[in-house]
Order: sequence, then structure tokens, then C-alpha cells
Amino acid sequence: MPLRWRVCLSTRKRLHRKEGEDEFHGLYEDGAILEPLYNPEALTRLSESSDILQQCIDAYKTNIVGFGVDFDYDVDVDKESEEVKRALDREWARYENFFKYCNLDESFTSIMKKVIDDKERIGWGALEVIEDMSGVPAGLEHIPAHKIRLCKRERKAISVKTMIQDENGEEIEISILKKFRKFVQIVDNEKVFFKEFGDPRILNCRTGMYEDDTQPDDRASSIIFFNIYCPYTPYGLPRYIGQLLNIQGNRKAEELNYTYFMDGRHMPMAIIVENGKLTEDSVNTISGAKGDRARHKYLILEAEGLENDVQIGDDEVKSKVSIRIEKLAEMLEKDGLFQEYCKNNRDKIRSAFRLHPIYTGESQDYTRATADTARQVTEEQVFQPERDDIAFMFNNTLKRILLIKSVSMKFVAPTISDKAEIAKAVSPYVMAGAATPNMLIDALGDLLGKSFEPFEGEWADKPMQLLLKEMEIQNGNETKEAEEEPEKEEGEKDVNTPESPEDGLESIEKSDSINSIVCILKSLQSMIEEVLMDDV
Repeated sequence: MPLRWRVCLSTRKRLHRKEGEDEFHGLYEDGAILEPLYNPEALTRLSESSDILQQCIDAYKTNIVGFGVDFDYDVDVDKESEEVKRALDREWARYENFFKYCNLDESFTSIMKKVIDDKERIGWGALEVIEDMSGVPAGLEHIPAHKIRLCKRERKAISVKTMIQDENGEEIEISILKKFRKFVQIVDNEKVFFKEFGDPRILNCRTGMYEDDTQPDDRASSIIFFNIYCPYTPYGLPRYIGQLLNIQGNRKAEELNYTYFMDGRHMPMAIIVENGKLTEDSVNTISGAKGDRARHKYLILEAEGLENDVQIGDDEVKSKVSIRIEKLAEMLEKDGLFQEYCKNNRDKIRSAFRLHPIYTGESQDYTRATADTARQVTEEQVFQPERDDIAFMFNNTLKRILLIKSVSMKFVAPTISDKAEIAKAVSPYVMAGAATPNMLIDALGDLLGKSFEPFEGEWADKPMQLLLKEMEIQNGNETKEAEEEPEKEEGEKDVNTPESPEDGLESIEKSDSINSIVCILKSLQSMIEEVLMDDV
């Protein structure tokens, strides 16, 4: 057998139901409960042996679901009637309240962080949907994924009703056939069954049988199952599964370095005495030469020569003694072993998650431009697709049961764009008059720290320069009459001159004269230019 296969099999044996006793051991033989490829308990604890795995998992759960949720209308609300708008607002409130009050102890974001944590650790995550007596979802609860096992998918397909839109945009009800599966968990040495979310049948949580006369206390709740797809196991596998050897190798390298500190040799020099030996006082001096007691002191060594075999008279003749000191620093390790090997393994494990080093706290060597580009690419290629997939699962299942038709949930993404850079890029178009008032209303709101409603009317969606030119042409006569009016008395206030940008926006909405709107727009332009000049 090739060495590569022997190493892989050895690693797999350590993780394959041998590191900890599987609580489902003995329940896989009949095939009703599916056996995972790897021991979920061992995979759950694998981050304890890695110096990079936990950081990657934290980056995923923070950036995918950590920024909260938001909602969007699936239709153009502005084109709907007031009655339809009120109905849409009620749908919005009902859908929003479900996620807001789905759990009394934790927020929906906290629950989903745990689900993502499980999914990235072992390859799958589970979310329990708690239903009321009428079968409508009323709450959500996290279930530790390593405690859940999948049952074999049923052969018989069940008819499920759902609503779709036809080619005319009308909602119609259709029936589709779907095969469901059950889930099982061991609680107090007893099996507890769950049904797949969307299964219309009543499942007995104790027996695992579909029984319509099941008592309310014995009715099984549902599970929404999330996994990282793998074609040869329905459980899924974690992203790092191909890096198991690197994770194990890094751990062995760290253990080797730690053992060196505990049992290794750290002697910086050797004192060699020829034809003699050090006196007892010298040995004691060397042994005690450490810490503050040895600061700014001289080391004096005394040695006694060995007696020669030849003796002349009563005089003792001893050999000539020499003492020399040999440095051992070249033989000592100046740094930890396998540092480059560990660094390369960290890069490989991180690449399995497709993460840039800035997401794992290694950002000291990157400029802002590099970091922003890395964040943008990771956001587009990794995090946003994950958000869309998870949001689709909720919208595709919950909306139908909660009778939500035109409102969808989505996970909020972080804001990566730089306002200063955007303003710099947009400035030429604004100066050229290509921007419309409604295009700039959001930017103006951010500048002033307030929120403004978009202007109503066709004029608000026309470029500023074109709008001003059309107004001047259409109101040539009014302009001439305005020039012929006598000058206002001193102290009289011009109604077309706003005192602040907020007053100008309100005046535009209230004004019914095109000439007045032109004057107010010009005043606003002058006012903003003065503010910008003051800032400079």
C-alpha cells in the first residue's frame, strides 16, 4: 500500500468513531439511521488542536449572519394602491416579528451564528422549528449538530401544496411530490425523532411513526437542515477536510517545540578542564551565577591539577592545568522548529475557506487598498453567496406556511465602499449636471446626518442642468415680470431664499411655482458651495 494511503487511513482511523465513543454505536446496523463518515464529536473538538481553524470559523459566522437581517418587498410598492400598501405593511410586520420574537433567550442572529459554527466544524447544522397547535411555526431553537443523525430518506413521496406565479403574474396553488427524511437525537439514553421542515404529516417523537392520533405532547417538531454539499454523504463534509494532515502536522510541530522547552538542553557554554578539576568553590560559584546576584560581577575559576605518578623527594609534582570555555550557542535552536512548515500549513487551511489573512487577524503587512480589494472579492465570492443560500431556505419554506407573499428576508452585508472615494468618482458627473435631485438626496442625507424622502414629480428625475434650462425657457415671461418688480424694502425677507438645506428641501416640496423652484435650487447650490469652501 502506498505511503500516502497509509497516512490518510491512519488519520481517518483516529477521527472515525475511535477518538470518543459514539452514542449511536450499535444503531447503524439496520440502515435506518445513517452513519457519518467521520466521528462528529472528534471533528467538533478539532479546533482545540489547531491555531487557525477557530479563526476561520469565527470569520464565517461573523460575516455571513453577524450583521443581522433585513427585509425587502418583492413588488414595486410605489405602483400599488393604498389598500395594497397597507396589506404589504402587515406582511412585513408579521414576517419581521417572527424573526424578532423567534426565541425568548437569544436573538435570531445569535442562533444562526451557532448553526454556522456547527456547519463549518463538522459539515452540517440543524435548526429546530417549534410549531404551535395549528402547525404554524412559532419559534426557532439551535440543536448541537454533532448530536443529530439523519435517517434514511423515505421511498414514498408525499404530496405538498405550494403557491407559485403563472405567466400572467397570478398566484396559483399546485401540488408537488417530495420525499422527506426523519432526524433522530439521543436524550437520556432514549431516541427522540424530528421531522423534516415542510412535512405536513404528524410524527410521534418517541416512536418515530407517523400517527394522526399522536398526543400533543408527543408530536415531533421540525428541523431545517443546513450542510456543505458532498456527493457521497448526505451529511456533508467540512471545507477543511482535505487539510486534516496539515492540522495534525501543525499540532505535532507545536508539541515538539513545547517538549524542547520542557526537556531540551539550553546550556550556552561548556567549561573544559584539562589535567585537573575545578575546586568546590568554583563549582558553587558557577551554579549560583544567575539572576540579580550575578549582575556586574566577575567569574573567577580555580582548578587543581592532578598528581603525577612520579614523585621526587618529598615534593609533590602535579600536572599543568588548563581551563577553556567552549560556546554551545551554535548547537542551540535559535527559534522554534518547523516554523516555515507551520506557516505554509496555516496558508493551506485558510485557503480551504477561501479567506484573506485580514479575516484571521494577520493584517500587519497589507495596505488599505489591498485590504479593501481582498474584502470586496471575499464578500462577492464567499460570504454573499452563503447569505443568499441560507436566506432562500428560510424564504422558500417559511413564507408559504406563514402566508407571506410579497416580503422576503435577507441577511445584511457590511458596507465596504469608501464614501470619500465614491464622492471623488461621482464629482465629475455632478459638476457636468448629469445627476438628478433624487440621485443626490441620499448623499445629502448622509452629509447632514438626516433622512429625506425622495422628491415627487418628473422634474426630480431629470439632470439638474437640463431641469434648470427647461424651467428658464418655460418661465421666460415670469422672469421678466420678476425683474420689473420694485425692489423690496430693507428688512423684507425673500420667500425663495432658504436659510438652510433642510428649509430648501421643504420649500421645494411646498412650492407650486416653477420660477420659485429655480430660485430655491440656485440658492441651495450657492449654500452648499459656501459650506464646502468653509470646510476647505
